[in-house]
Amino acid sequence: MVSMVTFKVDGMSCNGCSGKLQSALSKVPGVSSAEVTLDPGQAAIQYDEQKVTPVALQHVVEDVGFDVIA
Repeated sequence: MVSMVTFKVDGMSCNGCSGKLQSALSKVPGVSSAEVTLDPGQAAIQYDEQKVTPVALQHVVEDVGFDVIA
């Protein structure tokens, strides 16, 4: 089943940052699309909930070097 999650992301300062994060999220197995915007700082991710969880996606954001804001 396809689900959608949007994270508020802090720490991105340029288009290179958002591109780096979008690329990392797009490579995660189960992610069908990832759209990262600099302003506002957010990541909208469409994913297969049987292959990946929102918590795992949050860890990807953090591993790239950004913070997810609650």
